[in-house]
Amino acid sequence: MEYAYRAKGKVATLALGYQGGPGALIAMGALRSGLTEEELPDIVDRWRRSNPAIVNFWYLLDAAAQEAVQSGRTSTVGCVTIGRECDPANDLDFMTIRLPSGRKLYYVSPYMGTNRFGKPSICYWGQNQTSKKWSVLETYGGKLVENITQAIARDCLAISMQRVAALGYNIVMHVHDEMIVDVPIEDTDALERINACMGEAIPWAPGLPLRGDGYETPFYMKD
Repeated sequence: MEYAYRAKGKVATLALGYQGGPGALIAMGALRSGLTEEELPDIVDRWRRSNPAIVNFWYLLDAAAQEAVQSGRTSTVGCVTIGRECDPANDLDFMTIRLPSGRKLYYVSPYMGTNRFGKPSICYWGQNQTSKKWSVLETYGGKLVENITQAIARDCLAISMQRVAALGYNIVMHVHDEMIVDVPIEDTDALERINACMGEAIPWAPGLPLRGDGYETPFYMKD
C-alpha cells in the first residue's frame, strides 16, 4: 500500500511542479498508476494548495519575464535575475535569466503573443522538440521554473565533475544526475572519494543540501 501511494505521489510531483494540470498527470502515467480521470482536478488543486511557495514562484517569474519582454526592465526573483539584452547592430535580442552560478539562459527574439487560452504569452524562437525545426515557442512561469531547475541541477553536476576530474579520475560520460567514471579496479577508495566530491558545498549555492551516492559495476547499468 505504501508503495502505491509513493508511486502516485511521485507522478503528482513530477507532473505538477512546473504548473501542469490534469493533462500533465495523464502524460506522466497517472491513469496507469491507478488514478482515475475524475480524481485528477482535485489532486492538482490539493497539490497547489500544499505548495504555495512553488505556485507563487511560477507567477512571480511569469510577471517578471513579461515585464522584461515588454519594457526591458530587469528584476530579481528569488535567486535568478531576468532581463532583456539587445545588440541592434548585430540584430541580436534576447530575454535572459541569470542563474546563481552566473551562467545565463537565453530566449531568442522574445515578444508577447497570445496562447491557446486567449491569454498573453511570452513567445520566442527556438528548436521545436518534436519537429526539431526552428520555430516560435511559447513559455510561461511554470516552464521557466523547469528551465531554471534543470539548469541549476546541471551547474551543480558540472562543478562536481570538475572536482572529480581534478582528483585525476576519468569521467567517460554523464547521464542526467549521474557521472560515470572509469576507475582502476585496485583503487578501492574511489567510490568514497567521488561521493565526497558530490556532497561538497558549492560557493554560489550556500546551504544547498547535497549528497553523493554510487555503486561499482563492470559495465554501465542503473542501480
